[in-house]
Amino acid sequence: MIALSDELAIVALPGEIFVELGLALKKASPFKTTIIAELANGSIGYVPNREAYPQGNYEIVSARGEVGSGEKLVEVALRLLGEVKK
Repeated sequence: MIALSDELAIVALPGEIFVELGLALKKASPFKTTIIAELANGSIGYVPNREAYPQGNYEIVSARGEVGSGEKLVEVALRLLGEVKK
């Protein structure tokens, strides 16, 4: 997490984050503008949202995380954004 100002932050995530997770992160962020950089600091592969798992598409089959791991990643990122915002 990097706060560039009181209104702008960058979040670096290690994987290909499903758009629903990125949108949820941006919506809940304490910053007016939150930029998400994917595939930062290595790659854990695809990071699906919980709703995508039952679909069983290629991204889901090759994902390394378990159901809910994408939401956990967003939760932790939001907690860290909150700490940076203080």
